[in-house]
Amino acid sequence: MTISYKTGKVAIVGVGYVGESLLREFSSVHPTIGFDISESRMKYLRSQYGEDKNITLTSDESMLEKAEHFLISVPTLMKPDHSVDMSFIKSALSTVFRHAKTGSTIVIESTVSVGTTRQLFSSVQHLFNCGMSPERVDPGRTFPAPHDIPKVISGLTPKALDIITTLYSSVYNHVVPVSTPEVAEMTKLFENCYRMINIAYVNEVSDACRTLGLNPNEVIDAAATKPYGFQVFRPGIGVGGHCIPVNPSYLLQSCPDLPILEHSTKLMRNRPAKLARELYEHCLSTKFALTDLRPRVLVIGVGFKPGQSVLSHSPGLDFATELNNLGCDRLAFYDPLVSGEAVPWMEKLEDDAFTPTDLVSEFDVIAICTRQHGVDFQLLDNLPENMVWSYD
Repeated sequence: MTISYKTGKVAIVGVGYVGESLLREFSSVHPTIGFDISESRMKYLRSQYGEDKNITLTSDESMLEKAEHFLISVPTLMKPDHSVDMSFIKSALSTVFRHAKTGSTIVIESTVSVGTTRQLFSSVQHLFNCGMSPERVDPGRTFPAPHDIPKVISGLTPKALDIITTLYSSVYNHVVPVSTPEVAEMTKLFENCYRMINIAYVNEVSDACRTLGLNPNEVIDAAATKPYGFQVFRPGIGVGGHCIPVNPSYLLQSCPDLPILEHSTKLMRNRPAKLARELYEHCLSTKFALTDLRPRVLVIGVGFKPGQSVLSHSPGLDFATELNNLGCDRLAFYDPLVSGEAVPWMEKLEDDAFTPTDLVSEFDVIAICTRQHGVDFQLLDNLPENMVWSYD
């Protein structure tokens, strides 16, 4: 069978938030299969794309035999010891290898450590056109459109790179071919670890500004007027999501001698719990001094960032977890995008209880961890000033 690299059928293997973006983009040009083993995910995808005649959604791996190009976008998670969990990507590739025709294109979109692509394809690169194209999906971002974001691509052989360039150029307006998959892998890790280091630094500066009685955002805004050599990062309670909190571990696995990155990662990993302890100790040393009472705390924003309900590595949730470990007389969260079922161990404050009267009578402290969409923050302006702690 002749494989068409311009118009052939594409299979997205793993249709989470990254795979869904790939599904939308490639189905605008190619007939596309969305393959995922999660029944709940399939139910959601069918509700969104079930009427699209260019999309086939399935959990039946035999359907992959109809595809000519395979994009692997399954999670690469972190183990408790902070090493990379490769089980999902190995399982996905094993499935693809069983069904892909000789000459098919197989591209890893998942974030991996440097050298992983070559290692995973070492025994099959003579059968397939293999490469790596690191995803650049930012959940909640609407601009620029995904097809307008430059797409880094690579291949294990010159032929594979030519084929992958043709495939991705049919969808993306600007592809960036690099010499090896290792360059592509390192590019993704460099991008996100750069953000980790800068966020850690801006948080240190923010804490220093508050100690000096300065508004950190005013300092940042003033620095941002410099037309070169400065990029704006904003302070916050921490970093969350599937990428920035875990990508340093991928890079440190390949290159352990990166002390600045290692230190920044530890600072950011520990920051939510550190701030929770500071808040708790402040309460005990002031309002609750010489009593057996413990603070009643409302945490606002447990989605990992504004506009998101995802709880993966959520700094707001880590903050609340530490408060729960310390022991509060009441601990609740308010987040219009996160259901109570998603955090079963903590009370969810309902909308009708989010009033100045109820908040003052029911809580001692309100901690703003994320400026979550749908929250009326102006309402908090009517509360006593020392009641609201903002970490955004």
